[in-house]
Parts: sequence; C-alpha cells; structure tokens
Amino acid sequence: MGKQINYWMDYDSFLLVAQRAVDLGCTVVKEDLKLGKVIESKDIGIITPYGTSNYPDYYFHLPEAGAIEVLTVNGKECLDYSYTATGNALIEASYSSIINDPTGVAGTRRKKEIHRARIYCITGYYDENEKYIPRPDCLTKVYNSLVRYVKKIAPYTEFTDILKSIKGENYGEECEYRHKRYITKTCLDLVNSEGYKLC
Repeated sequence: MGKQINYWMDYDSFLLVAQRAVDLGCTVVKEDLKLGKVIESKDIGIITPYGTSNYPDYYFHLPEAGAIEVLTVNGKECLDYSYTATGNALIEASYSSIINDPTGVAGTRRKKEIHRARIYCITGYYDENEKYIPRPDCLTKVYNSLVRYVKKIAPYTEFTDILKSIKGENYGEECEYRHKRYITKTCLDLVNSEGYKLC
C-alpha cells in the first residue's frame, strides 16, 4: 500500500515536477538498464525523453529519509526498491508515454494514445525482525508538496465520453459517462485537437 496520484503529463511538464523535487532536497535516481547502472544526480539532466531512455520511471530520493541500497543482479545494478528501507526513502515518479502510430505497424490498427503516469510512495515496510517502519514524515511532506504542484500544472479536468450501456433495460443504448482526470494542457490539446485517447 502507499500514496499515489495518477495523471497524464508530458515530458516538459514532468521536468518542472522533477525540478520542484530537487528544490525540496531530493536527488533524481534512475536505473539505466542498458548500462546496468543506478544513476543518481542532484539535477534533472538525467531525465530523458522516451526514445532515448529504456526505462520510464524515475525516483526522487530524499537523503534525509534514509540511504538507498543498490543490488547487483546478474551483473547489473538495480535499486532494492519495494517494501524496504530504500522504498521508504524514495518517491517513484514518471511521465506519460505519448504514442502516435499512424501506420498501425505496432498493432492491427492505428493508435494515438497517452498513457497514465504517477507519483507514488510506500506507506512503510516490515524489517527483518517483523517490526513495522512507517514512511518518514519528511518524505510524506515532500510527496504532499509534489502532489500539490502536480495539481497546478495538470489540473483536474472533466471529460464526457459516450459509451454503450451494458446494464439491464438500457443495454446497448448510448449513455454519457463523466469523469475527471489530472492532465496537462499539452496532453489535453492532443486529446481535443488530434484525437488522442487516454489509456
């Protein structure tokens, strides 16, 4: 279990969120699967657009919350990230992949999709003595600050879709489905003007 906010966010907007994390005392961490290395930096320069990066998730490490442990598996480095002490010191973060496959090469039909991304942190973990260690307050404070910032640059926006009912007496009839999503202006423009779908 943990805390998370889901959103649809472009690369440039994510850089703003990452800079906010750095300004709040975090470093940026990524697992480079090609090099087999865990890279940690005090600036956002290690965040790359899709196509140049083979791993979409980044982590904001708050040193005040604890150290991170790097494991070596099959000769490659990776974070000991899960319900561990390392997990208690990290906030997982990502931005949306925006897929434009006009030829249908990747599948049987053409696709224009924007995939959901998130910021996430665990609630805590059980140590080797089965003692529960909650997430440090300092990490919760940074997480909450980042969530407030995400809500500014990806405001809660209402969408209306027309769906076919699968219920009883209205089966097969078209009905309105209203829902809200956190979405940046860039992603919203792609939905409204170019027909991208949120996934």
